[in-house]
Amino acid sequence: MMQRKLILTLAALMWLLPLRAQEETEVAQGLTAAQLTEKGVNAEQLGLTELAEKYYRKAIENDNSGDEQPYLRLGILLEQKEYYDEAARLLSRCSNAEALGHQAFCLIQQRLIDSASHCAERAIEADPKSALAMSMMAYVETERDQHVNAIAWANRALKAEPNYARGENVMGYIQFRKGNHTEAMRHFKKAIQLDSTLAEAYYNLGTLYCIRNSQEMAIKLLKQGLRRNPRNIKLYTAMAYAYRMRGDDPKAMECYNQILEYDSIHTPTLNRIGVLYREQGHYERAIAFHRRALSIHPNDASAYKYIGKAYIDWGNYDKAIQNFIRATNISTTDDETYMYLAELYGKQKKGERKQQSAYKKAARLGNKEAQAWLVKKGIGW
Repeated sequence: MMQRKLILTLAALMWLLPLRAQEETEVAQGLTAAQLTEKGVNAEQLGLTELAEKYYRKAIENDNSGDEQPYLRLGILLEQKEYYDEAARLLSRCSNAEALGHQAFCLIQQRLIDSASHCAERAIEADPKSALAMSMMAYVETERDQHVNAIAWANRALKAEPNYARGENVMGYIQFRKGNHTEAMRHFKKAIQLDSTLAEAYYNLGTLYCIRNSQEMAIKLLKQGLRRNPRNIKLYTAMAYAYRMRGDDPKAMECYNQILEYDSIHTPTLNRIGVLYREQGHYERAIAFHRRALSIHPNDASAYKYIGKAYIDWGNYDKAIQNFIRATNISTTDDETYMYLAELYGKQKKGERKQQSAYKKAARLGNKEAQAWLVKKGIGW
């Protein structure tokens, strides 16, 4: 019986391989942008996200009509893969409420809250009844700690679309930010009941279970989510987090390796593997994974930041500073990186001026610890 199953599996793989090769060849053929976009959608439905990405990119390359669809589809696909910067740039080429709503979400993930607010406002102008747009405004207000306004926007989204799973999900996120974990859990569960394929709700509920030290519940839930979303990177990421909290690093690594099987150039996962190795004390191996991420995306500020942290743990403060500076040259919105620089400059005899500058930059980004340090010194920012 086992041998028969193996033969059937191998036969299926032999059938799929030429199909995949044929699909790959078609990407380079003279298809129209609309045809390529349609093939990208079909590839996504089959879980072939790397192939779908190739189709969408080729569609954009071939398009002279100004069609927004390939930009929208690729932007949403990259959002799901956590490539928020590129996703936001692609979505900015579109003017409809759906694209603007997704662009707002990507900007929120990058901590660009004012820009996200502007996108959400434009999305509402484009479609005053868009539940997605109103949900994104709720996210924006939550990130500003304006929870009353956030709840009002979430309620508007649910009024516009009463069974809107993403509206329930954002309501759960608001309650989570308020510290109401039981209420947050109720909304996340309702979101999953309304849409059993909503990966974001599984991710949020799984993460909340982890925070409540219910790792087994989290793993069980996330496996359920993965049955509905077989190749969802965020769900594998959350499950790796659950395994790490349980102290099972090998299982976490299995999750990361599974992601790389689906997307061999997924830089957030390469960075997470690097972090895992750093925490295990394997600094050279950690840095190698972060550098691999940089070889794919040279402007990945987080990779430089993680390399800096590895060098701190390794005791090489000069190299740590060099990498933190590279991170801030790429992105000026991460207060934590400036805090690391401030602390390292504080260890140097002649680093006082640079230390103050780093604290000021962190303080301007809202870092309370930096602000307290400057107040104690009688320095403004």
